[in-house]
Amino acid sequence: MHAMTSSARRSAFVALLTSLLVGACGGPQLPQQQTATFSVTFNAESDPGQPLEGVVVKANGREVGRSDAFGLVQTMLRGPEGAGVQITHECPEGYTQPTDPQTLRLHSFRSLDESARGGLSMALPCVPTERRVAFVVRTNGKADIPVRINGEEVARTNAAGFAYVVRNSAPGATFRVSLDASGQPDLRPQNPPAQQFTLGSRDDVFVLSQQFEVEAPRAAPRRRRRPRPEPIRIIRIN
Repeated sequence: MHAMTSSARRSAFVALLTSLLVGACGGPQLPQQQTATFSVTFNAESDPGQPLEGVVVKANGREVGRSDAFGLVQTMLRGPEGAGVQITHECPEGYTQPTDPQTLRLHSFRSLDESARGGLSMALPCVPTERRVAFVVRTNGKADIPVRINGEEVARTNAAGFAYVVRNSAPGATFRVSLDASGQPDLRPQNPPAQQFTLGSRDDVFVLSQQFEVEAPRAAPRRRRRPRPEPIRIIRIN
C-alpha cells in the first residue's frame, strides 16, 4: 500500500512536470521582430528640380545629416520591417518648411532594373520666403518714359523704349505698374491706365506693353486780312 502510494506520487509529479513543460514550450509562440538596415536618400529642394544645401534632417528626433550641394542626405536606418520613422527637417535661413513631419515606412524591395540604385527615398521641400520678380516695359520706341511701381519711380525707358526692373518680394505681393508721359506733351496718352500684377508662389516675369502716339503740331490760326479800302474817287463839279 505504501509502495503504491509512492508510485502514485511519482506518477503525479511526472504528469505535473510534463504539463508544465508542455505549457511552457509547446504553446503558440509570438514571432520575434527581425531588425534590418535600410538605405535611405533624402532630397532637399527649394523648387522642383532645384537642390538646396544645408537642410538638417532628423529621424525620430535624431539628426542623420545635412544636405550637400546636390541637396542630398544619404544615411542608413535600422529597424523592423514595416516600422514607421518620423522624419523632420529644418530649412536654412530664408526658407520655410511647408509640411508637417512625414512618416517613412521601412520596407525592403528589389528593383527590376539591376543598374538602379536601391533603397528608400523622400523629398524634403523648403519654400523661399521671398521670390524674385522681373518687370519688362515696352513703349514702341519711346524713350525716357518714367516707370512707377506702387507710385514710386523705379526706372525710365531707354533709347529703344525698354525698361527692366528686378525685385525680391514675398509671395502674394501686389504691384501697380504705371507710366507717365507728362514730360513729353506731344505723346498720347499722357497717363495710360496702370496695370496690376500679383506675385504667386514662384519666381515670375511681368510684361507691360504700351503704345504711344505722337500728336501732330497744331497749325497756327490764319489771320484774316482786313479788306483794302476802295480808292476814293474825286469828282470835279465845275
